[in-house]
Amino acid sequence: MLKTRIITAVIAVLILIPVIIWGGVDGVALLVAFFSSMAVWELSRSLESLKSTLGRLLTLGLGLAVVCCFYRAPYAALPAVPVFVPLAVLLIHLFLYSTIEKTIPSTTEMIFVLGYAVIPISHALLLARLDHGSAWVIFVLMVVSLGDAAAYFAGKNLGRHKITSAVSPSKTLEGYVGGIAGNFVGMIIMKILVPGLPGIAVLAKLTLILAVLAPLGDLCASALKRRIGIKDFGGGLPGHGGVMDRADALIFAFPVTFHYLFITGNVVMP
Repeated sequence: MLKTRIITAVIAVLILIPVIIWGGVDGVALLVAFFSSMAVWELSRSLESLKSTLGRLLTLGLGLAVVCCFYRAPYAALPAVPVFVPLAVLLIHLFLYSTIEKTIPSTTEMIFVLGYAVIPISHALLLARLDHGSAWVIFVLMVVSLGDAAAYFAGKNLGRHKITSAVSPSKTLEGYVGGIAGNFVGMIIMKILVPGLPGIAVLAKLTLILAVLAPLGDLCASALKRRIGIKDFGGGLPGHGGVMDRADALIFAFPVTFHYLFITGNVVMP
């Protein structure tokens, strides 16, 4: 299992990093569209009212429309996205009222999928549109991934004290501390590779926020899987499960990073 996880991770790095660096915003847009689509498909087939082909295709189409908004729309217009997404979902269900049997559950679950997965992941596009945009996207991936890897190994080898056995029995305090160390190693690596990023004080605060919130994203996904009654969201990433099993922390990390930088005045939208 560990060998499979490592091989999959290495292949992912060899694909993602070149696309992000040399593809710029367009490359990130392709990645966001691809992974958002996979996330929508995995979540939709796990939710009772969206399991039909029609339900999944409608959610997928709306998800891609949301990604296009984050890719092309000016930043000032983006607050309209979470406002009009629920309304668009309601209109679709109105026109297909005689086709979709469970209108209220289907509407609720479709909005949930778009709000939980697509909109947060699409914030990677907002980061990509900043100065040093590719570096910011890689920063999030580096900090979160190294934190996740360090938490895994620390928990596996040193873990003794469970954090929340009711939601995720494998999570330990030792793993959490190891994950924080991994987060800060990722931050230091990125600052060395990209000196143009803000100072260490700014990056350290951001990294600390990510160190707290990224594991919460993991726990939220674990709680959701337990409530649904599944082990993994999918099997597209050997050794890791599905996209949603790997993107759970990024769902918190991408929007938190962008809004932290924007609110604190460390970036200006073009």
